[in-house]
Amino acid sequence: MTNDSARYREVFFAESQEHLQELNDGLLTLEKDPAAEEAINTVFRAAHTIKGMAATMGFQTITTLTHRLEDVLDRLRSHVLSLTPELSDLLFQAVDRLEGFLSDAQAGDEPPLSALEDILPELTRWAGREEKPAAPGAPAAAAPGDAALSPYEAHAIAEGSRQGFQAFFVTVRLAPDCLMKGVRAFLVFQKLEGRGEVLRAEPPVEDLEEEKFADSFRLLFLTREKAVTLKALLAGISDVAAVEVTPVTGQAPAAASAASPPKRAGHGAGGEEKPRHLSTQTVRIDIRRLDNLMNLVGELVITKTRLEQLLLTASSPDLEETMKSLTRVAGGLQDAVMKARMVPLDQVFSRFPRMVRDLARELGREVEFTIEGEDTELDRSVIDEIGDPLVHLLRNAVDHGVEPPADRRQRGKEPTGHVRLSACYEGNHVLIAVEDDGEGINREAVLKKAAERGLISAKEAQELSEEEVYRLLFLPGFSTAAKVTDVSGRGVGLDVVQNKIESLGGSVEVTSRLGEGTRFAIRLPLTLAIIQALLVSLGSETYAIPLESVEEIQVIRQGAVKRVRGREVILLRGEVVPLVYLDALLGVSGAAAPGDEVSIVVVRGSSSRAGLVVSGLVGQREIVIKSLGRFLGNIPGIGGATILGDGRVALILDTGGVLALAEGRNDKRRLAS
Repeated sequence: MTNDSARYREVFFAESQEHLQELNDGLLTLEKDPAAEEAINTVFRAAHTIKGMAATMGFQTITTLTHRLEDVLDRLRSHVLSLTPELSDLLFQAVDRLEGFLSDAQAGDEPPLSALEDILPELTRWAGREEKPAAPGAPAAAAPGDAALSPYEAHAIAEGSRQGFQAFFVTVRLAPDCLMKGVRAFLVFQKLEGRGEVLRAEPPVEDLEEEKFADSFRLLFLTREKAVTLKALLAGISDVAAVEVTPVTGQAPAAASAASPPKRAGHGAGGEEKPRHLSTQTVRIDIRRLDNLMNLVGELVITKTRLEQLLLTASSPDLEETMKSLTRVAGGLQDAVMKARMVPLDQVFSRFPRMVRDLARELGREVEFTIEGEDTELDRSVIDEIGDPLVHLLRNAVDHGVEPPADRRQRGKEPTGHVRLSACYEGNHVLIAVEDDGEGINREAVLKKAAERGLISAKEAQELSEEEVYRLLFLPGFSTAAKVTDVSGRGVGLDVVQNKIESLGGSVEVTSRLGEGTRFAIRLPLTLAIIQALLVSLGSETYAIPLESVEEIQVIRQGAVKRVRGREVILLRGEVVPLVYLDALLGVSGAAAPGDEVSIVVVRGSSSRAGLVVSGLVGQREIVIKSLGRFLGNIPGIGGATILGDGRVALILDTGGVLALAEGRNDKRRLAS
């Protein structure tokens, strides 16, 4: 691969992901509304762009697949074909195959053309043509005045002329010694993108990409730009020797006051819609650079904390003023870096409509899937981890939440079930909810299954609250499904969901009404890099508890401790809160025996709360989370480490893990002798 081609490789794969998403979204829209003209134009442009870039990069298999996919989409766009369920499935299959090929190519191993043996004949059949590549050096079409317009081109030009657009034949002549004609042709298309629409290429685009032309080619281009603007735009491309821009004769005069362009052109008018070429006001940054910048900000926060510690012993007005200035600058820099790391949830949510569509079709369900709040932003490190938990919840909602159409009719419901995925801000957290209007969770079925597995007795089953019943669903392998499928079961995979969310410092809550539906609510912190924490002491050791999981702090006397079912508890405003002795749970030695008063930090996990008994309270601090590494990163109850202002290392408690550990143990230490 030449140096020029290598320059576009990284951009190619990044932009291909965006175009793949456009293909999926557009095809989903067309399934609901086959007459959606903008959707078919979107998917056609996406396939065309991937094909052009792939040919430039030398990916032959990807180019061949997208070439044939584009042929089928062109027939849909020209109304030669209508979208049937069979064709829709084939198009989705082609997009899936394309995504796999792109992934392989990015890894340096693009599949051979033989990988298309099963799907290419089907696409060719729907395209209604056979491969007839033009011969190398094929001449361009006739001169502008002799060119006949197709019905589609004539309609597009007529519609555009009424709305302020004009059609031009743009002839581009390359230098005789140009070595990469395909790349130059691609750059011409890239320059024109966003300024109008290419209605025709002579010779065809595939021949341009494969350099099957002499030294010139011509485009039929619909645009608002003037001829002189187009000429200047393309003349600046390397190896372009000459550019001729000739108006297409016979079109109506442009309406200068037209309000909007044809949908196909994709170019905004006036102040109503921003031109697409203005969307490049962003810069692609390697995520490793952001991570490195975040690490440097973390070190700055640690240094600031150290200086604050030193100021306690050597204070002066000048030092205090300098410290205030440093705090202000460090805070501003921290906020800026945090915002740079924030990523919209749409990056995760966008892949779910296709998944829900395929799953519903496989299971014979009728499902209307809606997404809300996809613009809500989360830290990139959190975004990377929440995809799998949401997949589990959505698959459960479709498979064992929404009933089959016949069952819904018998229950007086609409045959089409509803699944909703939503996100919104809630304080310093983001709330993500997965809801369905299906059959809900059957309390009796859950209790029966728990009793069969020996998890609870019949007497305990009668005493459990709704919240405690739902907690049983998160036990590994727990399922109330009467029939096991290869998709999901109510409870299957929920232990994975809970473990992953708690490892991110979040929590999961379940609410359900039998016959009406179920709602899973996930709360996640906005960021995992720098957090507020409560520092506590256990003997000579200091531990950090994320402040988001702390409900309150209590200092109690020995007489306030009670014993219920063999466990020591306290009573807070009428609610029983079990105690967890952190020194015994974590194996910390040297902790002083409690006196008349005991410090307790009340924390809440996903579905339970407890009072953590500590030796003392140090105070609230802003801390930087450091990973424990590959070998120490899986210690139960420990979520990481941080460096304190005096240089010591403090472990950060994972409250969900601590409560899970406490559930499996009986603390032997007692307050009373």
